[in-house]
Amino acid sequence: MKTKQIVAMGLTLMLIAAGCGKNPGSQTPAPEPSVIEASVVSDTDTSSVLAEPSVLKAEEIDPNAPEGMAKSYLTGKYVDEALSRKRPIAVMFNNIKAACPQSGIENADVLYEAPVEGGITRLMGIFENYQDLDKIGSVRSARLYFVRFALGWDAIYCSVGHSKYAVDLLNSPGTDSMDGVDGTGASVYYRTEDRKAPHNCYASAEGIAKGIEKQGFSTEYDPNYHGYFQFVPEGDTASYDGVKANTVRTGYFHNDPYFTYNAEDQMYYRFQFDAKQIDDQTGNQLKFKNLILQYCDYEMFDDDKSLNININSGGKAQYISNGICTEMTWKRDKDTGITHYYLADGTEVKLNTGKTYVGIILNPNADRVEITE
Repeated sequence: MKTKQIVAMGLTLMLIAAGCGKNPGSQTPAPEPSVIEASVVSDTDTSSVLAEPSVLKAEEIDPNAPEGMAKSYLTGKYVDEALSRKRPIAVMFNNIKAACPQSGIENADVLYEAPVEGGITRLMGIFENYQDLDKIGSVRSARLYFVRFALGWDAIYCSVGHSKYAVDLLNSPGTDSMDGVDGTGASVYYRTEDRKAPHNCYASAEGIAKGIEKQGFSTEYDPNYHGYFQFVPEGDTASYDGVKANTVRTGYFHNDPYFTYNAEDQMYYRFQFDAKQIDDQTGNQLKFKNLILQYCDYEMFDDDKSLNININSGGKAQYISNGICTEMTWKRDKDTGITHYYLADGTEVKLNTGKTYVGIILNPNADRVEITE
């Protein structure tokens, strides 16, 4: 008989999003904040303007890499050496039911999920290999904490619209972004007729390439960039103590997502809205080698509906892979924007090679997370 471990951290009160007394699962998304209002929030943890294209340094060359290949910063796997040096893109995905299934999302090597207004979540995919994709999206608007995560990957940020609280960071010298509303992404996005606006805006690899060229962004990693996650060598297995984790429910109100573990391929398959989450271009279900649950404090911005999620102060986290859930802590380096994950003894966690999902859990909702054996 299956047993269930309810993971509880911090407060036990549920978040009623945007401070209203409705059932969060039945709420509809709040209107987008104005894109023309000046931001009242500044952010100082940006890097300098990205340098011109670079080559691998001697100390970065892996003697065990197959000829012409190098390790991916996103997955830890060996990929074509030229691809390994190419900057990724970070795409904001619409994630309400009317916008599902998404397109191109299966190609994301890292997928972030975090709550926004009205109890819904947004997804942000970090892509290394997207050059053959004709349809990526639908694409929606930026939030401050998503932009901060993207900076840690040295990614080019792609969105259509933005919260006013993200404006300062989006306009800072250290951020390369292409917005479908402010004109910086005019050549990147297009609309389809199969869905109603605003759920019908998509990007293509061709459009992204044109946008990058128009904005003059470097397509190569900053020479000082050395990756985000730590990985075990390809072919090895990260082994940590923990509890069995065959089903993982992240507790988000609107889409009720969960993952089930397949012991045969050692992957976690994603479900939401009571169905498999698939990519509508391939029909394939989303699956991940690694799951990270990162627990964060938050407060409301002055509009009383926008979340200001604290991704700087550190806190509890969990690493889930190969059927085991391991307790961790997290800490963000403000100089690099990179979040590090540590075991109880202070050792930095090394992930298994492959795709990774990162779920941002608000501390008051920690008791909604369920890890089932």
